Amino acid sequence: MMIKIGIIVNHSTRAGELDICKICGYIEKKGGSCHKLKVREESAELMENFTDISELPENADCVMVFGGDGTIIQAARELASKGVPVLGVNLGTVGFLAEVELEEVQQAIDAVFEKKYNIEKRFMLSGKVIKEGKTVYEANALNDIVVARGNLVRAIRTAVYINGNPMKSVYGDGIIVTTPTGSTGYNLSAGGAIIMPDAEVLGILPICPHSLDSRGVITSASSKVDIAVEWNKRSEPEEAIVSFDGNKGIRLMPGDRVEIVKAELIVPFLRINDFKFFDSVRKKFILNNVGL
Repeated sequence: MMIKIGIIVNHSTRAGELDICKICGYIEKKGGSCHKLKVREESAELMENFTDISELPENADCVMVFGGDGTIIQAARELASKGVPVLGVNLGTVGFLAEVELEEVQQAIDAVFEKKYNIEKRFMLSGKVIKEGKTVYEANALNDIVVARGNLVRAIRTAVYINGNPMKSVYGDGIIVTTPTGSTGYNLSAGGAIIMPDAEVLGILPICPHSLDSRGVITSASSKVDIAVEWNKRSEPEEAIVSFDGNKGIRLMPGDRVEIVKAELIVPFLRINDFKFFDSVRKKFILNNVGL
């Protein structure tokens, strides 16, 4: 059976080092087919770039994503509905989600043709923005959903509920709700715990809380998390935003809330190497002097 491989490229990274024709030629020489997918802009309102997956053939074996972690996250989120494994090729800086470096592309293609790989499944979050009892926006996130202060540099007050039970009211810069995949992103920068990728849990972390006892919480991935924007004591209402995987935020006002649950869709990552999570943490963060 012919091997079908999709290609996604972030042209704003090190794409100048990339010879897509050569890569597609190598795939076709081995008897496979190569399908380059276009990246297009969604709406001006949300300013999200996303992949046009309409040209991805049925029963594709994998999609190779050339870019940094942001590109891989974006592509994985868009491809989740297809169930096609994602193979990340690092063109960024850290490249924590990438499976291979650019110079290892041919070996990765060989592994796909020889079926010498494993599939690692990562779950996503599903979030709803609710205003006056109505859902006004809904999206999935592979890394995190963040409720944060708006343009003004002043704290906001949020109330966090887990399965309908009040956890706490937080006065600070906001709240991060992260998957295990996202635990090495914004969550890590904000002082949150690193979570093993196969753990069925969510991380909930206050951002810069104005408190001596406000700590993060780990809860079951089956939990429902609600974050409500509350009124402060000021006469003017505090403005907040919610973002999904770091995309441009949706404006929130006091009384609005964000409902977060585990998404039904999962993202399959194609692993051709003997992936050891904490080896990757040491390599990507410590040895490269990035964070940690």
